[in-house]
Amino acid sequence: MDEQELKNLIRTVLRAAIDEEGAVAGGPTGGLAGPAADNSATAGCPAGLDVCGPPGLGLADPADKAGYLALQQATTARIGVGRAGPRLPVKAWLRFRADHAAAMDAVFTDVSADVIKSCGLFEVSSAAPDKASFLMDPALGRSLGDETAAALKKHCKAGAQVQIVVSDGLSSTAVENNIPDLLPALRQGLERHGLTCGTPIFVKFGRVRVMDEVTAALGGDVTVILIGERPGLVTNASLSCYMTYKGRPGMPESGRTVLSNIYDEGTPPAEAGAYIADIAAKMVSEKASGLDLKL
Repeated sequence: MDEQELKNLIRTVLRAAIDEEGAVAGGPTGGLAGPAADNSATAGCPAGLDVCGPPGLGLADPADKAGYLALQQATTARIGVGRAGPRLPVKAWLRFRADHAAAMDAVFTDVSADVIKSCGLFEVSSAAPDKASFLMDPALGRSLGDETAAALKKHCKAGAQVQIVVSDGLSSTAVENNIPDLLPALRQGLERHGLTCGTPIFVKFGRVRVMDEVTAALGGDVTVILIGERPGLVTNASLSCYMTYKGRPGMPESGRTVLSNIYDEGTPPAEAGAYIADIAAKMVSEKASGLDLKL
């Protein structure tokens, strides 16, 4: 279920619940069931209970309304949501449940086969046999089986200056939303720097350290892994990039260079792709990564 389908489901449930409440009460629902404008992003949400759009005014009469609204504009955090007795208001609670459901979907769904194919990625899997094993035993996602390593050596270009790896990690949504724009920008940037690029690989059920296993199988100078970040209640679509120079299994984390928060409201994916290419070129030039690389 993608984000739009989730929003449509929420709207349907809300409208049914409010219509039922009005029927039980034998009258109108206090204006909460009025339709939104058809041309808005929140069309179909009951008025006053829009969990799909901006937060709006959570406090009925804030002491500093202008400051309160300015603070809401400056952060995606849940601030000033108000209360209904000892509890959250219905709107704030439903927004929380919707964001939590989207985060769960990002973790438990797989990256679309169409996205993998359209991006030209050679697909393999980590040592994790399924999603449950991957989530319960992180070590499985950090390694490749012998057959997978052999398949990489057989089908993928070895010894390139830059090896690109994409992995679902903990958010399939992050991969689907960002890789189609990021990957072309990254490859164009590498070409501009005159760097050779290996066969782009997709590792299903992968953790960050699986990049070291790919490096061990294919060699090369710089390995880049683009992996879905653990989703939160602010976004389920954030991607991270980890980079190593001459990586190897068991290398310290201090040897990795990291770029995180790659998504539309963080670092846009196309911009991130160009920046990653610049970092890769500097790694090759200075033969260093992580704390040894001065950016």
